[in-house]
Amino acid sequence: MRQQEYIGIVRGLAKQIFEGINGLKTLQAEWNALDYLNTLPDGIEQNTGITAAEVGAVVFATADALEATLAAGHATNLARLL
Repeated sequence: MRQQEYIGIVRGLAKQIFEGINGLKTLQAEWNALDYLNTLPDGIEQNTGITAAEVGAVVFATADALEATLAAGHATNLARLL
């Protein structure tokens, strides 16, 4: 039954991708509302070494690029497995 397990693993990962992209897009509103461009400090403790600019790049540039990939037909591919 490895093949069925394999399908299940792919479905789970597809769901994580879909939820991750949608989660990042949702966080754009918080970034804007709280003016994180100007107020988000660089990471400390478990986030040491992570800059606010790096976080912003993921929340906007990367999330937008991934959303464009979804719009190019890949959202359908993922949604079929959800």
